[in-house]
Amino acid sequence: MTQPYVELQALRADARDEIKRRIEQRDKYSNQLTIALGALFAVALAEPGFDRILLAAPLISIYFTVLILYSYRIHDVLAGYVTRLETELADASGVSVDLEWEHYYAKHAVRGIRRTFFLVALWVVSLLVLLYLWSRYRTDASFRDVLFLTTLVYGAACLLVSTMSKATASPSASP
Repeated sequence: MTQPYVELQALRADARDEIKRRIEQRDKYSNQLTIALGALFAVALAEPGFDRILLAAPLISIYFTVLILYSYRIHDVLAGYVTRLETELADASGVSVDLEWEHYYAKHAVRGIRRTFFLVALWVVSLLVLLYLWSRYRTDASFRDVLFLTTLVYGAACLLVSTMSKATASPSASP
């Protein structure tokens, strides 16, 4: 093997390892999101009147969704880099580029399912919690102003996160 070939193999291995760490990171964020929302809902149901704490649920969902989507963005950049390395390696080795992982994955995978799931979950959590709070506290003048303001802020944040997700998703977006 020539030195450039060995170096390309090492670069690919490093990038693939980083991709694997990104996938693991997103799984951890997903678990943390689930636990945080579960704990919040448990507190909200513990005592009458504690349900106002649900106002934090969209914030938690927004926070973890942004972390997850940013991890996807870095993953996409790494996947593009690995694809480029694989093309060089295939040319140098005479192996079909279609057998290289990122090329194969791009042709056979359904992309974006998990990324879409997290965006849908963000909207579902935000809308359901806000609808519940509005239905429960619409006549409470002291809480209604807070609820109105947070509804505007959360709505704008959800739109921004959704828009940014579409703007940063690359054609080689990972699932």
